[in-house]
Formats: sequence, C-alpha cells, structure tokens
Amino acid sequence: MSDSILVIGGGIAGINCAMNAAKYGTKVYLVDDTPSIGGMMARLDKTFPTNDCSICIEAPQMYEVDNHENIEILTNTEVRKVKKVNGTFKVKLMQKAKDVDEEKCTGCGACVEVCPVSVPDPLDGKVGGKRKLVSMAFPQAVPNVVTVDPSCRYGDMRKGGACIGDCAVDCSQCRECPIALCVKACEKEGKKAITLWQSNKKRDLDVKSIVVATGIKNAPPAGDLLGYDKFENVITNTEFERLMNAGGPTSGEIIRPSDKKHAKKIAWIQCAGRGLAEGKGTPYCSKICCMVSAKQTIITKEHDASVEATIFYNDLKAYGKGFWEFYRKANENNVKYVRGRPYEVFEDPETKNLTLRYEDLDAGELRKHEVELLVLATGIMANDRNKRLAKALKLKLDELGYFQEKDSLLSPLETGVDGIYLCGGATGPIDIAESVAQATAAAMKAVSKQ
Repeated sequence: MSDSILVIGGGIAGINCAMNAAKYGTKVYLVDDTPSIGGMMARLDKTFPTNDCSICIEAPQMYEVDNHENIEILTNTEVRKVKKVNGTFKVKLMQKAKDVDEEKCTGCGACVEVCPVSVPDPLDGKVGGKRKLVSMAFPQAVPNVVTVDPSCRYGDMRKGGACIGDCAVDCSQCRECPIALCVKACEKEGKKAITLWQSNKKRDLDVKSIVVATGIKNAPPAGDLLGYDKFENVITNTEFERLMNAGGPTSGEIIRPSDKKHAKKIAWIQCAGRGLAEGKGTPYCSKICCMVSAKQTIITKEHDASVEATIFYNDLKAYGKGFWEFYRKANENNVKYVRGRPYEVFEDPETKNLTLRYEDLDAGELRKHEVELLVLATGIMANDRNKRLAKALKLKLDELGYFQEKDSLLSPLETGVDGIYLCGGATGPIDIAESVAQATAAAMKAVSKQ
C-alpha cells in the first residue's frame, strides 16, 4: 500500500508513533529486529520521576498496537534495502526464522519448561540472569510466542545435556527433529507449533513515508573500568535495574552477585567512563543517568530503609519537569551525595567488599569509602543497528552514531531524505517522556506527507 507508513523500531517511541498514525486511518507496518516489541522500557523496573511501573505503562500500549486493525507488527525483521521511486519507498525486508508457527503458538511455555539448556541473558547475565534456548523475550511479549535460538542445534550446544545431543543424525541435515524435547512438549499440548528449520522470509513493501525509531543501547563499561571486569560486585546501573525488577533474575531482591547476600552499603558513580578514549566510553552527557541513580536509590531505600546509599558525582543534571523535586526526594530519603569522582577501586579478597578511593571536591581531600556493591552509571549510546540502517536508507549519522536531523532547530525530526523522519533514541540521548512526545510529532509528519 503506497499510502502506508513504515515505523522502524518497536520501543516506546515506535509503539506510540505507530498508534498515533494508525488513529488517522493510515496503514502502519511496525518493524523490529528482535522477537518482541517493547524495547528497553519493557525490561526496566520503574520510570522517573513518578516511579510508575514501567511494564504496567507499556504493556497496555503494546496490546493496543497488536490489536489495532491498521497496524501490522513484523518482529525479528530487518530492513535490508530501500529505494525511492516516484515518491514511494520500495522497501525490502528480511524476517528471520523463529522456528515457531506464530499462528499456532499460544505462548503456553510448555516448550520453555522442558528446554534443558540455559545461557546468560545479554542484559543481566552478571547478576544471574539466564534464558532458555527456547524462550520468550519477557512474560508480556508481543507477539506472545516463543522463539527457538538457532544455536541450540549447532556446535557445543549439542554436548553436555542438550536435548538433541544424543541424536545419531547430524542436525545440520535434519529438517525436523522428532526427539527434541521442545517439539515433543508442544505436540503433547496439541499445538505442533515448533517447526524447526524454518527459512527466513523476504517481504516487499511500498510506503509513502518512514519513521526511524531505533532507540538506544546501554553503554558497556570500558574494559577494566573501576573494576567492572575484575570484581563480581561491580555492576552497571542497567544490571542494578534488573536486580530491582520483580521480573528480573532475583525477583526484585537487591543482592550481591558474589554471595547472594543483601547489600547494605551501596554506591553509585555518575559519569562512569565519560570522557574516555574513543570506543571506551561516552564523550557526552547521557541526560538521564542522574535521575536513574536517584530513582534507584529511592526504590532501594523503599526495599530496605537501613541501606546506606551514596552517589558520587561531578555535576547534577535535572532538566525535566519534576526532576529537581525528584532529586530532593532522594535527599529526603537520606541518600548521601558526594561531589567527587572515584578513581580507583580495590576488593577485599575475603569479604568481597570494595574500597573506593576518591577526591572529595568540596573538602579538597583524598578519601576512602567502603561498600558492598558498586553501581556504575555508564550512560547510553546510539544503537548498533543505526550504521546498517543508515546505509539502507541513505541517511547520515553524526559523529556519535545517531541519525542526523535536517536542521535540529528549524526542521526537527526531519532527515536529508524527504519522507523519512526520526524520533526517540534515533536522534540522541533521551528519556521516555521526550521520546513519546517526539513519536507523536513524527507520526503527524509521516501521515501528512503527500
């Protein structure tokens, strides 16, 4: 349909963009390269400055998008090529196989329960997060179907208890494994939804406009940044977020990775990795980290008021509505703010406690501070998919890896290609509220495009 639009990215910005456009009667294709829409917000505990449940906000929107007659969701799908012909974008998509018949799968989880192979979750592996090779992205995933990780049939996954490890046939040649536990569990439920060895599917679309909502990613700690690679009890703010989350690996218990004990003395270091050499940190302020740390300390104190929470910072950024009041709330909860950046971290080999050496900028002294758990606020970065997508869309990226706006002052959210628009984390570091506002604006631009 040439009067339809394509939204690339199924996070909170992409979801809101699709919904706003669809309400005007426009056909919307919502594409995401992961098995479920929802993006990063779906894995968070709460949102600042209101501390509302993150998934409680997003899940109803995900279900609304899924059930809207004008929206078609295409997950596990990549945009491979885009060509503009006579004002219409000719889009070539590639939908990667899930090895599951989405029409038959009901998300019952029987196959997940019997899968014997678990691997670390990419988001919260350091704090104990694991997933099965047959899994659902998260309980509220949309679409509500499982995905079979193709690695379960290759290499080392066949050894040490993998469900098809005893098969006499080389599974690279087998088109349907009759003894795989997931297959048998699904058949027992009467579904027969697991169809191993599916092929990737190609799809062609004709759309009048495109909105890029690729989101952001968490900046990884650079090597041995403040002991992250050396010490178990040094984690990122994203990993701490998963500790707080009732749906996370510890069911919301804030415990140390080293001994699974409740941490009573916790410190947060702001701007961790900022200003390091290229590829080893973020050269800019991520805008959200100060409020994220404030949120995490407030929720931690709600879990256990006796926890000693300390935030080390250089400058504080509270730029949004209600943000300064949120910072004050952290202070009222006896969160200690120390102006100074720790430069060295040592571990006690017996207790696994950590000692921070830092300069107290207010006192002008070098000091030490002992904690049981250290949280690094590493910031956010441009999504890895931007580079590949920019090539397909013939768009430019800035020096930080975000998409370049035509004119950030006079033509915000517009690109150098007429008919292609931006919103959310595709434009730069951004919080949820601002992402939603941009999504609404981008949807109106896309719908009104003639």
